[in-house]
Amino acid sequence: MNKSCSNCGQPFEPEPGYYFGAMFISYAINTALFITAWVALSIIKPDYSLSLLLSLLGLTVLIFLPFIYRVSRSIWISIFVKYRGEDFPGTS
Repeated sequence: MNKSCSNCGQPFEPEPGYYFGAMFISYAINTALFITAWVALSIIKPDYSLSLLLSLLGLTVLIFLPFIYRVSRSIWISIFVKYRGEDFPGTS
């Protein structure tokens, strides 16, 4: 991630360890993905094996890891730093 916002200058790492809480958001997102993959596999192939399920979950994690990393950090910072786009010049 960038060090700070290019528009307003808000630092994206206000203090060391700030994004520790984003780990819990990432955990929730991954849990939702795992349940979705498990339900989809149960519908598509009702007689699946454990190795197929674990392979599917591992592949899901690898595919969505970059997305989940950034989204969980963005959600975490948006909880504490409110977006005020109209307060800054050049934004509408």
